[in-house]
Amino acid sequence: MSLLSLLAILLATAQEPPVTAPVFPPRVSERDAARLLRATAFVRGLDEAALVKLVPRQSGLNYVGCPNCNQGRQENQLGWSPENWDEVFCRYCKHRYPSDQYPMNKAVTARNPRGELQRYPYWENAQGYRYFFAAKRDDQAREYVAARTRDLALLYVATGDKAHARRAALLLDQFAQVFPGWCYHFDYPFRQKEIDSGDVPPAKFRRGYRTARWTWWAYSDIPTELVEAYDWIRPSGVLSDLSASMGLNVPRRIEHDLIRNAAEQVLANRDELSNMDPTAWRALVTVGRVIGEPRYLHEVVRRLRHLINNQFFYDGFWCEGAPSYGAQTLGGLTNVLGLLRGYSDPAGYKDQDGKRFDKLDLTADFPELERARTALAKLRLPNGRPVPVHDTWRSDRVRARSSQDVTTPFLLPALGHAALGGGTGAEQTQFHLTWSGGYGHTHADNLSLLLFSQGRELLSDLGYTHTRYRAWTLATAAHNTVLIDGKSQSFGGLKAPSDGRLQFFDMQDPRVQVVSVDGSRGYPGLAKTYRRTLIVIDAGEGRRYAADVFDVEGGRVHDYFLHGDADESTTVTTDLKTTPLTNLLPPGFDWQPTRNEGETGRASEPHYAYGFLRNLKSALAPAGEVLPVTFRPTEGSGPALRATLLPEPGSRLVIGENPAVSRAGEDDAQLDKFMRSFIALRHETNDGRSRFVAVIEPYAKTSFIDSVERVAGTGSALVLKVRIGDRTDLIVYEADKPVSVAQGESPATFTGALGVLSLHGERIDHAYALGKGGWTRGNESVRSNGPQSLSLQAVSGDALILSGASESLPEAGDVVRVLTADNWVYPYTVVAAERQGETVRIRVAEGPGFSYDATTKEFRLTVFPQREHTGAVRLEWMPRAFR
Repeated sequence: MSLLSLLAILLATAQEPPVTAPVFPPRVSERDAARLLRATAFVRGLDEAALVKLVPRQSGLNYVGCPNCNQGRQENQLGWSPENWDEVFCRYCKHRYPSDQYPMNKAVTARNPRGELQRYPYWENAQGYRYFFAAKRDDQAREYVAARTRDLALLYVATGDKAHARRAALLLDQFAQVFPGWCYHFDYPFRQKEIDSGDVPPAKFRRGYRTARWTWWAYSDIPTELVEAYDWIRPSGVLSDLSASMGLNVPRRIEHDLIRNAAEQVLANRDELSNMDPTAWRALVTVGRVIGEPRYLHEVVRRLRHLINNQFFYDGFWCEGAPSYGAQTLGGLTNVLGLLRGYSDPAGYKDQDGKRFDKLDLTADFPELERARTALAKLRLPNGRPVPVHDTWRSDRVRARSSQDVTTPFLLPALGHAALGGGTGAEQTQFHLTWSGGYGHTHADNLSLLLFSQGRELLSDLGYTHTRYRAWTLATAAHNTVLIDGKSQSFGGLKAPSDGRLQFFDMQDPRVQVVSVDGSRGYPGLAKTYRRTLIVIDAGEGRRYAADVFDVEGGRVHDYFLHGDADESTTVTTDLKTTPLTNLLPPGFDWQPTRNEGETGRASEPHYAYGFLRNLKSALAPAGEVLPVTFRPTEGSGPALRATLLPEPGSRLVIGENPAVSRAGEDDAQLDKFMRSFIALRHETNDGRSRFVAVIEPYAKTSFIDSVERVAGTGSALVLKVRIGDRTDLIVYEADKPVSVAQGESPATFTGALGVLSLHGERIDHAYALGKGGWTRGNESVRSNGPQSLSLQAVSGDALILSGASESLPEAGDVVRVLTADNWVYPYTVVAAERQGETVRIRVAEGPGFSYDATTKEFRLTVFPQREHTGAVRLEWMPRAFR
């Protein structure tokens, strides 16, 4: 052997200083050994040559469905087991692949990053869609072998048996040998898979981390389970033994060809500021700490700061508005901060920005995260579910931030969501109204209502699904709101936002709560008016009801939807004589159900969502009469809901069912077996205007409202009388002029935006007035001021500095609205207000999250979505009075 050859071997096998302990010691003990022995039984039973052959030589594909059946969802039907290495099988219909019925007789060929030719066989259906069964096998094998590698490393830590560490090391080294030859690819459900040739440069990576190698999505392309296994077995000495026997530096190959290779690929992607970023960052921090690469940690901290500073609303909520994705992002960020805690850079290291870390702790750097936790915890139903805003899983759970089982009203002003109601324990009632814009994972659900009462979601939202009916769950018709001309609302976005505008919100009165929102951006160019006002009233004895007023102007046909419980079967009853109705589709509409989740775009097609409405019955609604409809459990007893409608002339009631989706268990084949009851009140207008009015009454066993009456002859004002036993509630809405309501010995007169007067016989039990005017009855009166307005001058910390005259100042807990010249509304909750000479200083609970220059009149949100406005900015609020 020559001297040069000997030197090459010595250099190749040279070892770093021995590692005496893992960077991240696992929580495992001898008690876990039995479980780990079972998990690794198959791989421990193989000889070493057979063991390393388990590692696939090509990258796999995840989204490969079963062409033999329509069960399951999202091209995730196929399974695999190591005992039948070359096969995949359908977990539903049990068909096995390779298959004579679906032969892989075509192939994609590509050069891998090493320049080697690789072949990906597939079967192609009549539509030209490709099924890569062999690549699905490789992907399942990768997942299995990586998991067993981690288990073997854990088993070594639990038992001290180096034989397990050696097997883990062999698998790690084999992955390091093959991974540089894995092709980049595009792997997405219901889209044609793409295999990329060559060593794809970062400039050609697809947006959204969609150019992947290890998995189907590059956010997860660092094999964290292998990095952990490497960390745990390093102290065993088996890597040095392998290096000596192979004549090369095995740890260096693992670190360079596998771990660092994957990390550099992930880092090279464009920073997307998404809910998946923490997944990639967690892996990068793990890698950086395990292999001693401080650059990775510094880059993660930079990106983390950028995301936290730019992707949360000023009330703390995650920008996409969906609690499921808010929880995912917040949990991921918390995990990353935990992995960073205590880290110190190597001696003498300074990053490119001149910073170094010593005993790193970023907890105090991000108070926004505590605000985000508080905001997320608010969107929690009494049963622990998140409120299903946008793409939110009904199976998720939100941890309560208090041990008190109580409902209190709240507003998330930047997100655009309000909850009204109250109660404790099983008697909690929550009315949720949402008007958030669309910034990812969006539903067309502007001004949608959800009602939780008596332990049930009595007016429901379907939430998130990956089944073929996802288009239905996104559509406006699937939500408790109003459709115009059969069209779903706009899905919004940064360039065409669909956010609603809060008109007023008040929860200060112990018995009356109100929210009113304009949602006309949901129908751009169509809706001149699209406004919902919800008035929730305490009926005593733990009961609550709501008066719901929905005003629409624009279009010709308006449909007011209410959907019942999605978890349990309910039946709708009415006193009207109904007749069968074929469908609500326009004549000649050729409706076909969506075939898969990839057809979500159909949610935006006019009238398409009506095809999901089934078993329809209808009747003309009597003009000038109340129309009660009741949702009751189909079987047994349970909470119910009565909605007393006050239809306008020319209205028609439609009763039917639609897919409940969640009860199908994410199985396409089960979707049509589980239905949700609904009603729709259709108003075909002559002047483009509709006013839908309903009194919504949840109850446990028997209804408590005795009658609902619409008082005639009150001009443009809406006046309702609601009788509950010997109590009468008078509700007056939009009384620009005095409105007199006959009741008992003395009429009651009201002027203002909203008034509620509760009478027991002749005695005034409670009075509430919002807006300029108030109540007068006999010698008794309650007076309230009109809207108040001040001019914004500056922002100082958590305070708004204003100028101008006002009759009063807002009180702590009041909601004020910042209004821009181009009609955007940014509400805030008042902490305190005081006059300081010529100015007024109002401290707010949220944000404020914007800057303002009174000289240039430039207003800019410094948080998501960084919107800018030019022009004078004012602050308004609506005083109220009650007794």
